[in-house]
Amino acid sequence: MKKILIITCLVIFSSIKIVYSQNAPALKELTEAPEEIEGYNAKEFNEWLEDFKEKARKKYKISQKTLDTAFKNIKYNPKVIKSDRKQPEFMRTFWKYFDSALKPERVADGRIMLKKYKTLLKNVSEKYGVPKEIIVAFWGMETYYGKILGNYNIIDSLTTLAFDPRRTDFFSSELIQALKIIDAGHMKPSQMIGSWAGAFGNFQFLPSTFNRYAVDGDGDGKINLISNISDAMHSAGNYLSKMGWDKKYRWGRPVLIAKDDKKIWEYVNSNEWEPLSFFRSLGVKQLDGNLVANKDIKASLIAPNGVEGPVFIVYNNFKLIMNWNASTNYALSIGLLSDALKTDTIPIFDRPENWDKMQAMSTNQIRQIQEKLASLDIYDSKATGLYGKKTMKAIKKYQKKLLDGDEDVSKTGKEITFYKSGKPVIPDGYPSFDLYEQMFDK
Repeated sequence: MKKILIITCLVIFSSIKIVYSQNAPALKELTEAPEEIEGYNAKEFNEWLEDFKEKARKKYKISQKTLDTAFKNIKYNPKVIKSDRKQPEFMRTFWKYFDSALKPERVADGRIMLKKYKTLLKNVSEKYGVPKEIIVAFWGMETYYGKILGNYNIIDSLTTLAFDPRRTDFFSSELIQALKIIDAGHMKPSQMIGSWAGAFGNFQFLPSTFNRYAVDGDGDGKINLISNISDAMHSAGNYLSKMGWDKKYRWGRPVLIAKDDKKIWEYVNSNEWEPLSFFRSLGVKQLDGNLVANKDIKASLIAPNGVEGPVFIVYNNFKLIMNWNASTNYALSIGLLSDALKTDTIPIFDRPENWDKMQAMSTNQIRQIQEKLASLDIYDSKATGLYGKKTMKAIKKYQKKLLDGDEDVSKTGKEITFYKSGKPVIPDGYPSFDLYEQMFDK
């Protein structure tokens, strides 16, 4: 297998204002979370809870029995609020993400699960048209094949978050959905244990996703995504199938492109989707050196670490993975892990010197870049310190101005083709340290 040079930094290849998708099984990245936590008032909490239960009973027809059982020992959990407000100072580097996602133990355990549940996975794959390796990859990434399911009481967590004013509508809705699961007799409140944000089960479904896509895999009349593997796998397959998984195509693949071809790089990290044949005409190659196929399937180019890192060509199935979790590194890891499970081979990438000492950019540095771009009338969104489609698009515009000698960004008014590090300026949309130093003349 050929090698690819990769440098560091996590990219969230989605809109900066990431919200909770109606389709996503688990919560996506949190944004714009204030650090302060308002004080908890027991009287207000109890009054709110009584109003909520009344609404649940009258408007949503939740039975009194379910309400009595679910809220019998309800507790406001301040740890949940702290987790909700928490923002990382630094994003995880690509290498840390990659090494965790594709560590030998995870691949080896995944292959064991493929054998252990061979018949079940065969049935699920055939029924829903989703490769068994993809399903197991999600399982491995979400809960390490059921070993890490979370230890929060879902009703406690959702009640706490619903009471909190920051996203009360969203979490109130999820709490109603959780009560419907109990009301339908699928699970007892005591069985609903999962993440602080209300996701639970082997594939970390939110209650709303459970009610839309969870299925009874073994025909026992109930759906339990925590202890019933058949239910869990059928539900994951059903979710991906209903989202539109196309069994005729892969998720994507690593490719080779010329590092100095500005025309190709205009399409990298642009979120533009063109026929695969178009990228073939630009000279995009597979790792074996052959041009990509001459097909009409829509594709897009992603370089999660900019010009110095790997480049992937991805298809519509990749977008479905992003619906599950709106992180490029997560989606790439699902694809690469599924490939490793199939071939029993972990991809090998050349790593730059001192790669293990490299740090990802801080959220504050990303915020400074966004503020600088905004001052140039290139970026029109809130400076959050997280970056996605809008930030990457703005960076590409900034880099184009450098290459055009625009006086707004070039003090000399001359074309700037190289960063201070000596690396060429390529319109890749990547918020690198070179870009940061160029912007602030450091």
